[in-house]
Amino acid sequence: MNQLKLLPNQITAIRLVLIPILWVCAFLGLAEWVGIGLAVAYLTDILDGLVARKMHISSAFGAKLDSLADNLLQPCVLIWLWMLRPAVFQDYPGLWAVAILIYFSSLAVGLIKFRRFGNLHLASSRYGSIILFVFAIYTFLSSQYSAALLILALASSIISSSETLILQLILKKVNEHLGSLILVLARKSPDLTLE
Repeated sequence: MNQLKLLPNQITAIRLVLIPILWVCAFLGLAEWVGIGLAVAYLTDILDGLVARKMHISSAFGAKLDSLADNLLQPCVLIWLWMLRPAVFQDYPGLWAVAILIYFSSLAVGLIKFRRFGNLHLASSRYGSIILFVFAIYTFLSSQYSAALLILALASSIISSSETLILQLILKKVNEHLGSLILVLARKSPDLTLE
């Protein structure tokens, strides 16, 4: 039974193990393998939380491990895109700059204010993650990219990172099940620093 309690964390660990493997693939110029590896990583991202909820074995450690895996993988995806599909960055440089700046600002605020990655599990982050993974997987598996999918991925990244950044700035402590900025403000949470 104790082994079953570790299952969600073991699934998350697969994502962490995939990162160095995908780095090797990227350095070897194997874009398709990076795409396949990202597809597997995305499946682990879905499965770890699903298994934890279905088995009622969610844990603070598991949530932090999941957040660590996500926050390590996402910047790697950007670098791999730059290495293997640099044309992606030639269009919409302003959107890219805003998306990257807000994402890293959000990470920095979480690390400085809370000494950890902001693991807020927001709806916008979930949807943004789906769009980002679909864009990246499609781009690595094909020799081209979809401009519409790129704009959608960048816009969703800007929205989710902005929401995370704002919440981290106005909250006294990290709560991993907030849902959204709108819900926090509507509830007038006692964790808000601004009244």
